Amino acid sequence: MQCNQLLRLVKEWHTHVKQETMAPGRMMQFVDSHVKECPVCREDRGLPHEIEKIREYVLPELKHAKHGRAAQELFTPDIFPADEPDNDPPDDAPMDVIF
Repeated sequence: MQCNQLLRLVKEWHTHVKQETMAPGRMMQFVDSHVKECPVCREDRGLPHEIEKIREYVLPELKHAKHGRAAQELFTPDIFPADEPDNDPPDDAPMDVIF
């Protein structure tokens, strides 16, 4: 990677991703946008390979999904499973106690 500005930005953006203040996909959009507009990046022949390595590191879930992971594994289980009985009184039930 020959562009010092891109290197600095990637480190900064990755910090935001680790702090969960930026989505990994958004980070990669910023990288792609910078590369398209930066004359140093456009001349760097090895940059596409390096960006792909960064993409695989930052977006590992997409890599697993593409290689046969079931769609249902990508989602979290239900918070309120249907097999548990509902013991709460109905919303329109009279309240016996005034708070």
